[in-house]
Amino acid sequence: MTFLSTGQPATLGNYRKLTAAVFGPDSKAVAFLDKKIKSDPEGENAEVEATEHQTIVLLANIHFGKTVP
Repeated sequence: MTFLSTGQPATLGNYRKLTAAVFGPDSKAVAFLDKKIKSDPEGENAEVEATEHQTIVLLANIHFGKTVP
């Protein structure tokens, strides 16, 4: 298991919590993560294998409408 710079495990659920705190619960990035959580058999506990930097850039681009999920 990899960990975020916050010390938390790098899971879909932890990225969702952080994304909701930064961009708000109605963000497109949160909706993207909700879809991923729903479709993964491990749900919120699914490990995100991309680096923290890559994941943050992806979520920011989705939030600001630069990437279509």
